[in-house]
Amino acid sequence: MNKTSTGILASIAMLIYCLFSIAVYAEQSEAMDLQGHRGARGLRPENTLPAFEYCVDQRMTTIELDTALTRDKQLIIHHDTVLNPKICVDSQGVPVDATEISSLSVNELKTLDCGALQNEKFPRQVTIKSTRLMTLDEFFNRFRDTKIEGQPQRAIQFNIEIKFNKDPPPADIAEAAAIMVKTIENAGMAKRATVQSFELEVLPEIKSRNRSIKTSALFVPTKFQGLRMMMGLNANRDDILQKAIDVKADVISPYYLYANREFVETSHRHKMKVIPWTVNEEATMIDLFTAGVDGVISDYPALLYSVYQNWLKSR
Repeated sequence: MNKTSTGILASIAMLIYCLFSIAVYAEQSEAMDLQGHRGARGLRPENTLPAFEYCVDQRMTTIELDTALTRDKQLIIHHDTVLNPKICVDSQGVPVDATEISSLSVNELKTLDCGALQNEKFPRQVTIKSTRLMTLDEFFNRFRDTKIEGQPQRAIQFNIEIKFNKDPPPADIAEAAAIMVKTIENAGMAKRATVQSFELEVLPEIKSRNRSIKTSALFVPTKFQGLRMMMGLNANRDDILQKAIDVKADVISPYYLYANREFVETSHRHKMKVIPWTVNEEATMIDLFTAGVDGVISDYPALLYSVYQNWLKSR
């Protein structure tokens, strides 16, 4: 074989290698589920349209949000089952009372401004006056045709938490599940939606009504359990894994301290994805990517995207 032939073969081999590398990189980029927590809580008023739009602009694959049932049986997007006076004011600019959302109608809730106050825990959060709460119906209408930024063939996904008061009766769980599924189905979003909850009993209720809707089991440690994990000790990892398995969750979504490599590998053996919350530090993001998680939820979408891209390139 002459030098020319050898050079041509080497060039072809390099081209194939480059194409393969690009394909692998693209597959890895699409595999990781990057989620904006409450849209983008660190930089915009949480669970509001400005936060969701920012989340999309920062190339997240999923918008994470919270919902609660109103008096007129609609799902309003708000983190708690009671109004939060630290983030919402009335029409006179006075912080709201901590009123049960279930006692208020959508029309009453829409008189509130939930963008004028800055969350004291997030000094970089930009306030946006006259920001109204949205129903889940309105949210779907706004983001129905939204694609993932930079990936025009992939639609944005939705991770919807359903909130309950402490120890909800079975009837309340069944009612909330039925309304959630109906709302998702009416919007045609069953294949783009995940329903998550700390109340694990609602997850089988969701699945029994529509198997296309994914479910995610949420877990938070006690202070003692969290301390043990920070010290490198085991806490109740086996227990929460079993609980998620028992309700046949598609995803287990624990506080990030739970998600070490062994936890992730065990979850994967049981066909569950692992998407921890709420991760706002670069070093922790890298540790989780390296441990093999399937996604990460963060208050800072731009940081999450940047860290993930840099991590991919460094591999």
